Amino acid sequence: MSQVIRISDKLYKRLEEHALGFDTPSNVIERIMDAYEGIESAPRNNSSPEASQEIEPANALEIIYHPDSEEDFKHELLVSKRAYIKLNFTNGMSEVKEWNAIRFGASSSVDGNLRSGYLRGWKKRGIYKAELALNRDEISLLSG
Repeated sequence: MSQVIRISDKLYKRLEEHALGFDTPSNVIERIMDAYEGIESAPRNNSSPEASQEIEPANALEIIYHPDSEEDFKHELLVSKRAYIKLNFTNGMSEVKEWNAIRFGASSSVDGNLRSGYLRGWKKRGIYKAELALNRDEISLLSG
């Protein structure tokens, strides 16, 4: 269950400074909490895996869905309205993003949403694989 919290505009601006791409405030807070608790997660301070090391452009993009097909994934995403995406980079790094799909509808395309958002510029950014799951526990079980 999601909770609503109210923060000052000043604090919100500070959170924005740490956002990566389509990050939500929840993603930023989660990375900060992970760092505070010593849990390894995506890089912070406006850095990204593609900026962490030299990368080679990707030649192909593999998209893996859990459940096993895009159609099954879409059906469950329409109910849950939330998913997790593990982006794998050619430099050996990976990062997990939370997809808040509140506006995702029956006529929406999973692939289209991914390619216009999290996977925009995948080749140049060195993303060679994207793995999608409906809960965070499943994403850590996916191959890296």
